[in-house]
Amino acid sequence: MASTIVDNIYLVNAPAGSGKTTTIKAMILHHTVENPADNILCITYTNRAADELKKDTKNPRVYYSTIHSFLHNFISIYFSHPEVLELYFEVYGDDIKRRIANLEGNLSVETSNQKYIDKFGTLNYENIQQNLKSLYYNELQFNSLYYGGLSHDDLITFAKNVLERFPVVKRRLTQKFQLIFLDEYQDSSATVLKMFYEAVYGTSTKLYFLGDKMQQIYKNYDGTFEEELSILNKSIALKTNHRSIPQVLDILNKLYNNELFKQEPSPQNMDLVPSHLPRVLVCDDITKSLDIEKAKYPEALLLFLLNQKRFDSIGAGNLYRKLSKMEKYSYIQQSSALDVLIDQTNENPDPLIKLLFAVNKIAEYYINANLGSIVQVLKKNPKMFDKAACVVYQHEDKRRLKINLDLILDLYNDDNDFDIKSIISILKATGLAKLDFIDAILDSEEYSSVLEVEISEFKALANYLKIPNVSTQHGVKGESHKTVFFIAEDSNSTPVVHMYRFFKLWSYTDISLNSFKSFYYEYVKWINATIHYLGFKLSDINKTLHGQHQDYLVAKIKELIENFKDNMIFKELCGKSYFDYLSKPNVTTAKGCFKESQVYGALCAYRLFYVGCSRAKRNLTIFIDKSKIDSYAVQLFKKFREVGFEVEN
Repeated sequence: MASTIVDNIYLVNAPAGSGKTTTIKAMILHHTVENPADNILCITYTNRAADELKKDTKNPRVYYSTIHSFLHNFISIYFSHPEVLELYFEVYGDDIKRRIANLEGNLSVETSNQKYIDKFGTLNYENIQQNLKSLYYNELQFNSLYYGGLSHDDLITFAKNVLERFPVVKRRLTQKFQLIFLDEYQDSSATVLKMFYEAVYGTSTKLYFLGDKMQQIYKNYDGTFEEELSILNKSIALKTNHRSIPQVLDILNKLYNNELFKQEPSPQNMDLVPSHLPRVLVCDDITKSLDIEKAKYPEALLLFLLNQKRFDSIGAGNLYRKLSKMEKYSYIQQSSALDVLIDQTNENPDPLIKLLFAVNKIAEYYINANLGSIVQVLKKNPKMFDKAACVVYQHEDKRRLKINLDLILDLYNDDNDFDIKSIISILKATGLAKLDFIDAILDSEEYSSVLEVEISEFKALANYLKIPNVSTQHGVKGESHKTVFFIAEDSNSTPVVHMYRFFKLWSYTDISLNSFKSFYYEYVKWINATIHYLGFKLSDINKTLHGQHQDYLVAKIKELIENFKDNMIFKELCGKSYFDYLSKPNVTTAKGCFKESQVYGALCAYRLFYVGCSRAKRNLTIFIDKSKIDSYAVQLFKKFREVGFEVEN
């Protein structure tokens, strides 16, 4: 690999509030004016981000897409090619053979094997090779190995295999696109970054990785692209913060703790005066303190850690809980439960939620006797509503529509707790909605629990979306608010966040993102290498940790401790686990040596704290649970004051 700068591949640092979306749009516009015959590809992390970028853009030579949609469209034309099928069996052949053998006696595997036999008469490796004529993207978390269905993760890894095996496919990428943007690069896997890097390297195509490592929320990137990142062209950097006043921005710069990424305030924000200086409220009861402050600042954006708390707080918690358990919303690359619950456009991918948003619009128009707008809602959704319902040429048409609307909206607006199924059923009974569309929802096993949710929860959601003032610390990073309330919380689920362990570490240590993430990647590398050498899964540690395995682990731990003897992050977050094992080497203490989450949880908290603070335009308040900081409160308060907070204890 070259050690000099790669001129045509750019790493653009775009911190919070730096106007990244505006910059991308401007760069695209400039390029299309200068090079009207060029094609431009813009890869975003979510559908919502893609929609935001392509808003007001009509140029057919500019393509906006998520990584999964793009890769599927780009390589699916080869899915029936014999050489690609041969590559598929080369990559997944051993997995297919293990599944056929099913030596562990897995019941679900046994059932799927029998289904294959029922369909094709026999099940063996040669039979699968003969029957499989084409691959496909199954849009699920798991592969359909016998049928050539690629999961979310494997669509990416197999695409990289295709590009590496067949240079003609790799060349096609840069022949088709002369300018490529990969937005939020920090949340992309190293596989994706390497795929584009290797395709563009040494060509005339320009590639831009845009993002900010401090805003990395999802655990996709594993640190294996650091060497390449170090040699990219860094001549473009967004250093002006257009969002926050100087008092908030000063805190962000001190949290980032890296002069290379220091932001300057926008001139338009220099003279803005906050209602109060950034502050920390140390609470005996956070809920009570939050209620008091919400009364003073009703417009404040409340940042909870988890989406569940966000929706609980607005009265739609059960709706979110049931929807998020559906398989199609269980994977981050696709539309999530959050995405569909806040998308009121016609592009909402969920048929039920899209229908309910349409009903809510109709209800609002009906109150104002706006029949024309109601008819427009019906016409704009031909897949949901019957065409005949849109015909209002004669008085009889209006009378019929009014009768149907009365039946639906009387139930929708009723104060009694009817469930969502009741609304859907009456839509079917009136004939206003298409029967096949409604039946697909009513007959779906996945929607059965969602249909049991009270319609009042959806109405609470719709009311909240008129003035959304509750979010999560890892919500849409582009969101901002004049006043932000950050509620400090921990989570041992997904995402793993140890906010109070971070606060303790931060109190005593001068950390920066670079030092923290570098330690984390090195630490995880050690864990993985040690487990690999031991030769067994962590779940099997009870059966296998003895004798030479134990001697090896003791030696490796002593080596690890020596390597990080001066590292405060290691000492504070995980050192105790290793000293416990050395003092008493047994299975219980050994398990503590392989918990990378004890480091990742604090690193994730560091990033979320920064991102949460970055969403404040003028007023920022941090709510801290007093009982969780007793052992280091004095030092923590000192640290908060050093970076620019007032502390109200």
